[in-house]
Amino acid sequence: MSDRKQWKPGDRLQFDMASAAHAVEDAPEGFIAGIASTPATDLYGHKVLAGAFDKSIKKKGLSGPRGIKLLAFHDWSKPAGVIKRLKTVDQELRLEAQLNLNVSYVKDLYEASRQNGGLNFSVGFVLEEFEYVDEKDAEDDEYLIIKQGDLMEVSVVVFPAQLEAEMTFIKHVDTMAEFEKALVADGLCRSRAEAHRYALFAKTNVHLLQGKQPPLAPPAEQPDRPLLDVQMLKACHDLATRANRALR
Repeated sequence: MSDRKQWKPGDRLQFDMASAAHAVEDAPEGFIAGIASTPATDLYGHKVLAGAFDKSIKKKGLSGPRGIKLLAFHDWSKPAGVIKRLKTVDQELRLEAQLNLNVSYVKDLYEASRQNGGLNFSVGFVLEEFEYVDEKDAEDDEYLIIKQGDLMEVSVVVFPAQLEAEMTFIKHVDTMAEFEKALVADGLCRSRAEAHRYALFAKTNVHLLQGKQPPLAPPAEQPDRPLLDVQMLKACHDLATRANRALR
């Protein structure tokens, strides 16, 4: 690499890391989790050692003006939410964070991530302690070993340089599950099992709960409407009750 001797302490680097998130059932919508950094060599020949950011994380924390930030695409003008947990576990820097879905560009990022089955993480930091490895002596073609860095932010990005990890979970709301909870909470059903049966019936007969569409309106001109209107809970209950009696 011709530019290998140009790095110096204080330089800011960005390394893309794919996230490998885990499911958390009770987490709110927009919760994400995964791997922000691993000691595996990335596509650029960089290797961040395990624990390289531990000192920085302990010193800065995850909240407040100086805390480590969650960003979108390394854009310092686009905070994307709050990092809830950032810790080195089994050689990997693992992250849990909550996206702020009230912000329009974060909502877009969230929807794109869901549609694509997950995006990736990338770390942005100031280079502190490092060493070079001669290419002839290097394993996996690494030439820059990062021993310690001042972590500034973790970003959600599209393309990773770290291919060993990938996103497996983003928390999103199950509309039908929320509908079943609403049936029980409003006293329209005595249990989730009963609510589940009614919800399945309502889903099959959803056309009975919606207003009439203009017969000749092309699909592009039809107004968007939710699958189930909360205001129709009572009507749904009555309809499902009649169906339940008919099946007895």
